[in-house]
Amino acid sequence: MREGLQFAGWQSQGARDYQEDSWTWHSRRAANDVSPSGLLVVLADGMGGHRGGAQASRTAVQGFIQAFNESEAPISSRLQAALDRANAQIGRESAEDPELAGMGCTLVAANFAGDGLSWISVGDSPMWLVRAGELHRLNEDHSMTPLLQAQVDAGLIAAEDAARHPQRNALRSALTGDPVELVDLSPQPKALEPGDRILLASDGLETLDEDEILAIANAGPDAPSDQLAEKLVAAVDEKARPGQDNTTVVVVSPYLGTGIVSRGTTTPRRSAMMLAAAVALAAAVIAVWYFVAREPASEQIKADEAPAAEEVAPASGPEPTRTEDADSPDSSGN
Repeated sequence: MREGLQFAGWQSQGARDYQEDSWTWHSRRAANDVSPSGLLVVLADGMGGHRGGAQASRTAVQGFIQAFNESEAPISSRLQAALDRANAQIGRESAEDPELAGMGCTLVAANFAGDGLSWISVGDSPMWLVRAGELHRLNEDHSMTPLLQAQVDAGLIAAEDAARHPQRNALRSALTGDPVELVDLSPQPKALEPGDRILLASDGLETLDEDEILAIANAGPDAPSDQLAEKLVAAVDEKARPGQDNTTVVVVSPYLGTGIVSRGTTTPRRSAMMLAAAVALAAAVIAVWYFVAREPASEQIKADEAPAAEEVAPASGPEPTRTEDADSPDSSGN
């Protein structure tokens, strides 16, 4: 996948004095692979103060990538093993340095392969699918928010009370070195379609509601991933909310720039083929007219009696165009 066009991340420190979010990626895409695959993205939102939160998130994303790449097991097993490695490493570092005691982080990781998208997550860092103008949350929210919403739905508390509940954003699961209470592991790869975008984010992005996020995504459906990521973070910053949390957004547009397009759209190659077909048809009509026009007028076909020209079937869609390979960094995000 091509960095910037097909995937990119953007960050803001918000109103905080430090940045506790980290993200990184690794590309395994072969030179002759034209499918939107071969990318692993990991994002973590740290907790534990200036040093602890930043250290936890960096440890998690780096340890996750390393463990995933060392394994040849099925994807779901690799994702789980990588999460376990990241959690264990956080626990070791916390035990070795008293200043890091109590540090931890949320984590969401997305793997793009030939059979689709697989993910694993712990905590409240969201991952959405933008498809056909709609926004779909893919991973579970391990904060108290879903439990409070369930109480609202059951008529036990008012929606206003749930929105103001002091424990609304409290985490029910996180990577701290202790056994992980809740893990969301995709049951099977989710097939992706042309036009799909995947958004991974820290919970700072949820300063925007889902309607606002979707409006920004729909305003530039063909924009490069880096532009969409930047616009989403800028929209959070523009709200200037007091105490605004760090915000990180990673956008993956797996089909963008591959030559595979959304249903109902036409690529430049397809347009050229259709134009060529139209030109050929026009040339044939002119040739027929030229030879018919040379016959006596009584043998010509009157214009109002001429049969309609057969509709030309659209040319078949293009073969995917291979994009450039992206070199994977060791880590990025701070």
